[in-house]
Amino acid sequence: MWKAAWKSLLGHKLRLILSALSVVLGIAFLSGSLTFTGMLKQTFDSITQGTIADVNVGVKGSFDVTSTLTPDYARTHLSDAEIDKIRAVDGVESASGTTSSFNSIYLLGTDGRVVASSGAPSVAANYMSEPAMNHQPGIVVKQGRAPRADNEVAVDPSSLSRSGYAIGDQVGVLTPSGTIRMTLVGALTWGSGGTAGASYLFFDNAATTKLIMGGVPGFHGAAVTVKRGEDPSVVAQRVASVIPAGFEAQPGSVIAQQVSTYIDQSVSFINIFLGVFAAISLVVAGFLIVNTFTILVAQRGRELALYRALGASRAQVARSVLFEAFAIGLIGGVFGLLLGALLAFGIGRLITALGLDIGSAVPMPSPSTIVISLLAGVVMTMLAAWIPAQRAGRVPPVAAMSGEFASGQGGLGRRTFIGGGIALVGFAGLITGVALHFGDRVWVLGGGAFLMLIGVALVSPIAGRPLIWLLGRLYRRFFGEPGKLAELNAVRQPRRTAATASALMIGLALVTMMAILGSSASTSVYHLIRDNLRGDFIITTVNQQPLPTGLYDQVSKIQGVDSVHRERRVVTRIDQKPAFLQGYPAADFNQLVTQTMVQGTMTDNLGDVIVSQTWAHDNGHSLGDRLTALNPTTGEPLQLTITGVFTTPRGVDSGGINTNLATLAAMGNKDKDSQLVVTLAPGASAADVESALKAETASNPLTVVQSQNDYAQQQGAQIDRLVTMIYALLGLAVVIAVLGIVNTLALSVIERTREIGLLRAVGMKRSQLRRMITLESVIIALLGAVLGMALGLVFGLALQRVLVDEGLSWLAIPWGQLGVFLLLSIAVGILAAIVPAQRAAKQNMLTAIAAE
Repeated sequence: MWKAAWKSLLGHKLRLILSALSVVLGIAFLSGSLTFTGMLKQTFDSITQGTIADVNVGVKGSFDVTSTLTPDYARTHLSDAEIDKIRAVDGVESASGTTSSFNSIYLLGTDGRVVASSGAPSVAANYMSEPAMNHQPGIVVKQGRAPRADNEVAVDPSSLSRSGYAIGDQVGVLTPSGTIRMTLVGALTWGSGGTAGASYLFFDNAATTKLIMGGVPGFHGAAVTVKRGEDPSVVAQRVASVIPAGFEAQPGSVIAQQVSTYIDQSVSFINIFLGVFAAISLVVAGFLIVNTFTILVAQRGRELALYRALGASRAQVARSVLFEAFAIGLIGGVFGLLLGALLAFGIGRLITALGLDIGSAVPMPSPSTIVISLLAGVVMTMLAAWIPAQRAGRVPPVAAMSGEFASGQGGLGRRTFIGGGIALVGFAGLITGVALHFGDRVWVLGGGAFLMLIGVALVSPIAGRPLIWLLGRLYRRFFGEPGKLAELNAVRQPRRTAATASALMIGLALVTMMAILGSSASTSVYHLIRDNLRGDFIITTVNQQPLPTGLYDQVSKIQGVDSVHRERRVVTRIDQKPAFLQGYPAADFNQLVTQTMVQGTMTDNLGDVIVSQTWAHDNGHSLGDRLTALNPTTGEPLQLTITGVFTTPRGVDSGGINTNLATLAAMGNKDKDSQLVVTLAPGASAADVESALKAETASNPLTVVQSQNDYAQQQGAQIDRLVTMIYALLGLAVVIAVLGIVNTLALSVIERTREIGLLRAVGMKRSQLRRMITLESVIIALLGAVLGMALGLVFGLALQRVLVDEGLSWLAIPWGQLGVFLLLSIAVGILAAIVPAQRAAKQNMLTAIAAE
């Protein structure tokens, strides 16, 4: 039986390829996502290894990746003499002072704009020749040379390429005190060269003293190289004994492990996010496999019966079918792994071109990725083939050999009853998810949606009949006999038609849901900003950096400006938890965004804070409670008192804890505004004021001036880009569904070879035959599209209601997009029929009639 199953596979290569292709695509998505996140991990690890020395010296707490500490290095730093003491420690081979700054110094391109990826940091550091941990390369010169004077700068290769400059050019460098001109002398990297999207600038020690240390000679810390054979942990203890109070010495291995763990946690969401779409693709591929094996069992009824007549048991016949499924799953898994590696490589090149440089990371699947991918391919395929295999084992020998095998296309009553029950339970889950006002409602909603998909897939042979009948009426009127035959072919095998359509149904249900979610989110964000963001213009900066000092006063003097409201921020720890503290004058409460005080009041007194009702509930605090905050610069505690509790409209976030400017000054932020909200004077020209605002901020490329409408549209555009990316990820599931239609039609043509010959014999032209198969394909595609879009509408409506509290207050159904989806489904049906229709039309009439 094993030999027979193997010969059956090799004897039907096209069938094998089409069946395995769906598995290949699903596994490629799975393995590609796992391999890509592995490449990201390689990149971050190489950066970590290139920036960490054998022993590292820094302010206490600065090596904690979750720390909010931003030391005042004008008071806390290492001098040259203290670096010399470190060099004299037993076991130390060499040591260099280190100075760095995040998001305060930027390279300007030839267009005068900041060369930086949105969301990624710009890192400025002093050049040093110290190697990295375990004598690995530290800072590596790729082109030109390292900076040697205080008017020279080097950057990473990616920033050099994006800047438009060449080595030797005079470039602009934006610093906290303004733009300066420096000579670009080289392209340098950390370790293997990946940047993960960050921009790097390297200076000599004299330049970092001026630009980063505020003119105070010294360093933030030190990088220490240990002599070969020495234990870095022991040397770190020796170094700790000679450094000033407030500093610590840590072995590089300890820091690297902490950073690696943090990175693993940070990128794990990518695995989860992409894994969801990989699972969707595999489920759709599973529908294709079920349908394929159902058709194959029906086609091979006489062959399987002959095995039974020759002594094969039911179990042997079933196992032979499962063996074919195993082979298809294994072959699909292997090729899916290879395609996944190519996919990961392509994604890596794409994001590198977009500015997220991943250096020399290699798309090599890890052992766990290989095992997961192969197991997923084999298990999914064998599970999908289980029911057809059991049906194959029940083939009655005499009935099948006489050509009377029913192929499992009997009554649909039981299937419809079970499917209807599952769909009703799923719908009840949707209603429950919408009605609940506690717990994680999205999971309840997701469970209900999943059950509805399964239930509707089971009842689709019955549920789809009205649509097939309607299409049949149209077909008969416009296409004559080919249209009539296409309808009859679709209803002759209702399970097959419905199963093929179900794969497309799942894909389009999710696409439709995302279309509604994306459109509703964009509309809601637009209205939330228009209705709740005060002022006519918003002035912010890229990468959340502070606005230039004095800008508030300059903007206040512009003609046509009625009022300017400022906001400042501090990242700190409150009651030992990371916290984001926002501050503004007490008089500006409800002047930045819509806020309503429900208890107490806001004051300008030192230490007084107000909290949102949600934050108070989540953290168990109420009016009058005291909190302890840590000054992020000095680490000293500051006692805070809750003097008010406020609310904001649903979806509006003004921070959990708000305070006044005096409290923020005590926390280290005395003059750094993060945002200005500008209100026009009555009768003032918005265009004139906007021009004046942009002229006032033109000298600082980090500053962005936007009207309220522009700001709202920008936020909506970000959502649109996310939805477009999700469309692309769901697109693979739709591609697999299209392959399912191709596969079903191809197998159907083989099954109906004699019938096709007879139709040709009684006068059907080749063009009519092609038209018949194409129309049949369109029926399948439209059935999947209509059912999928109907379900997607239900899911989208339910999800929008569940997310109302998160700000998704407006329901927007993109009818135009849904119409495009429907037209595309017709195109899908036509394209899927091209190869099967051509194959049917080319068959020799007499050979087809003679076929068994």
